[in-house]
Amino acid sequence: LKIRTNNSPMNIAAFKIFGANPIPMPFSEVYTGLETRTIDAQEHPINVVWSAKFYEVQKYLSLTHHAYSPLLLVINKAKFDALSPQLQEALLSSAKEAGDYQRKLVAEDQQKIIDGMKEAGVEVLTDIDRKAFSDALGSQVRDMFLKDNPQGADLLKAVDEVQ
Repeated sequence: LKIRTNNSPMNIAAFKIFGANPIPMPFSEVYTGLETRTIDAQEHPINVVWSAKFYEVQKYLSLTHHAYSPLLLVINKAKFDALSPQLQEALLSSAKEAGDYQRKLVAEDQQKIIDGMKEAGVEVLTDIDRKAFSDALGSQVRDMFLKDNPQGADLLKAVDEVQ
């Protein structure tokens, strides 16, 4: 399977472990790559697949849920610390409320997109053995991440604790 990836060494390594042939390709070339069969597949958030009209040149959509791309609200720590406790709490609670609302809207939007893709003739695959993918990766990509980001050990520990 020739799959378009970004030029991330960890992404490339992961898809090689899965037995795919990762092909780094600029986003602007993905539609044509699918159309001409230079690539067989791509991985993007569902809203990107829809807006870029990849569904016109691909037959399948696998809902793997293998990546999550959160939107972040960022503030300088010194600026945040300079706010009154009341403003800090208002900012944090408003951010939480906005995040919850955004996730609700995304879920609704995704279902509309899935329905639209089905109407366009795309077969949507949902029976994905995510554990098999995780088991195949083992610790290889994690080890790559830690080699390049030794400070990331605490982050990975926190992720493991919530899984």
